[in-house]
Amino acid sequence: MKEWRREKDAFYKEAKKRGLRSRAYFKIEEIDRLFNILSPGDIVLDIGAAPGGWLQYIAKAVGFDGLAIGIDKEDIEEFIDKPNIITVKGDVFDNNTIKKLESILQGRKVDVIVSDASPNITGVYEIDTVRIYEINKRVLFIAKKFLKKRGILVLKTFQGREEYKLRKLLEKNFKFIKIHKPHASRKRSAEIYYIGFYFRPRSSKSSSNT
Repeated sequence: MKEWRREKDAFYKEAKKRGLRSRAYFKIEEIDRLFNILSPGDIVLDIGAAPGGWLQYIAKAVGFDGLAIGIDKEDIEEFIDKPNIITVKGDVFDNNTIKKLESILQGRKVDVIVSDASPNITGVYEIDTVRIYEINKRVLFIAKKFLKKRGILVLKTFQGREEYKLRKLLEKNFKFIKIHKPHASRKRSAEIYYIGFYFRPRSSKSSSNT
């Protein structure tokens, strides 16, 4: 059934035709086209990057003077022909992964953080929404460590009660936010994307991981 759905999916077919790693490429492409989140020369951190569809687009958008860093618990096949992509295998909840990021960045801040990370879906709405909220809180913790002032954050979440809590957190840390559901998101999916603009770093006390 899953393969049949893929064959009927226009975004999946287009991704295969163009040699893209996933149909998710079209989600970040649309977000960037509408909200201008990426610029040549940017340093971008992609959380939940496997299999690499977002990284493909980001690397093109930031150009050779930019850098795309992808992190995922799963292996990300190496981009041999893309010198502006660095991939890291690691769990963002593991402090060793944070240390790997620190080693790569060497004190630099990133311009944009994007996260398409999702929990293993149980099908139980109450569980899945709480789990993605916890992931997004961790991404926000990472943003407080590595995102530059006035930087941009893109987060996937699920519509519902936890979404409202996430919005409140983002409003405390960004000047304004936008909400968008890309056309490539499946109609039956509850996923939406929050885009936070103009990151406002808070005091070290407020940046602890809660």
